[in-house]
Amino acid sequence: MPAHIRPSPRPQQLSALLGELLSHIHRRSAGDSLAIMTEAGLTMAQLVTLHTLAHGGARSVGGIGGCLRLSPAATSHLVERLVRSRLVARTEDPDDRRARRVAITASGRRLVERVNAARTRELGAVFGRLTSEARRQLALALARVRDEIAALPQEPS
Repeated sequence: MPAHIRPSPRPQQLSALLGELLSHIHRRSAGDSLAIMTEAGLTMAQLVTLHTLAHGGARSVGGIGGCLRLSPAATSHLVERLVRSRLVARTEDPDDRRARRVAITASGRRLVERVNAARTRELGAVFGRLTSEARRQLALALARVRDEIAALPQEPS
């Protein structure tokens, strides 16, 4: 069947395809970014938390737990480790003095930037091995998907 009249893949099919693509990419890269995470003693959940705070601003502990699908106790422990590492700071919520907000610190932001820079270098090395036509098509598809996802309503925090 020609590509222009194929039925649209189901979200589960796209998810499986993306998972397979990422698996191939990760096997060929991820050394430096994982080394930075290991050096900082970060778990994946902690890195996701830092990214969430860096890009979405301060959140409540409950908001972080909801984003990560963690229990309140697990979220509290995760945040406490990040506070002790001085990667995030807790402050009083200006709208509810009983509640606390968690925000990324300058150190946390620098760490996220280091991981992102390493990951960009790693992915660039893998993508540099593709044909120029494959890179062109991938860039077009990724830009379109990025734009559509960016336009989606935000998840509640």
